[in-house]
Amino acid sequence: MKKILIAFFAVAFAALLSTPAEAIVQVEGRYWFSTLDSNVKATGGGVGTDIDLVNTLGMDEKSNFFDGRVVLELGGHSLRYGYVPLSWKGTGSDSLAIVFNGQTYTANVAIDSELTLDYHRLAYQYNFIDTLDNHLGVIAELKYFNIDAKLESAVRDETISFGAPVPTVGLSAQVAIPFLIKLNGEATGISLGDKAYMYDAEISLSYKPLPFFDLAGGYRVFKLHVEDGNDEADIEVNGPFIMLRADF
Repeated sequence: MKKILIAFFAVAFAALLSTPAEAIVQVEGRYWFSTLDSNVKATGGGVGTDIDLVNTLGMDEKSNFFDGRVVLELGGHSLRYGYVPLSWKGTGSDSLAIVFNGQTYTANVAIDSELTLDYHRLAYQYNFIDTLDNHLGVIAELKYFNIDAKLESAVRDETISFGAPVPTVGLSAQVAIPFLIKLNGEATGISLGDKAYMYDAEISLSYKPLPFFDLAGGYRVFKLHVEDGNDEADIEVNGPFIMLRADF
């Protein structure tokens, strides 16, 4: 898979460099009004508790995040880098003991928790239909996740960290409708069966009041599910977003 992805990006760069079209750089900022729905289980090689991050650990169900993106467009080809730092904190307890990564947290004792997920995206897109403000394209994207999860009580302090690159593919579409409004949709993801899959999908309406400026609003769903032996992470973040984009 990695060799295929490296070859794909090599072809993408070659296509970008050979395209005679004038380059356009887009800088995009988003604000995501998100809802968290997640469970994790870390056994540390033994027994682990399936933990509801919101209902058991008291993490905020509603959080807002900034998402930044930079896009280089050359004709029907484009390269994009995006980054969004996701982070949740909470304090909670459970009527039963919680086992996390080999550490036992006593029942009915306050537990401070924190989950951070740094989400990087590097994508190449080719629009095989590209006419006026309408397009339909394919996306090859390398996503990189850096995840830290921490639980702390008066007598226990345990943190697990890991990072992983995930190659994904997807589709992007845009349809122009009257009054300078466009309907946009995009989805990327990968599936290795029930035990490992992820996707990131969104739909939005954008409005271009000025030649080099866009406003948009939409809805986005991100899902990451991984099972490794008895360990499991199921993270879903969804909600509306607003976007500002400038072309240079």
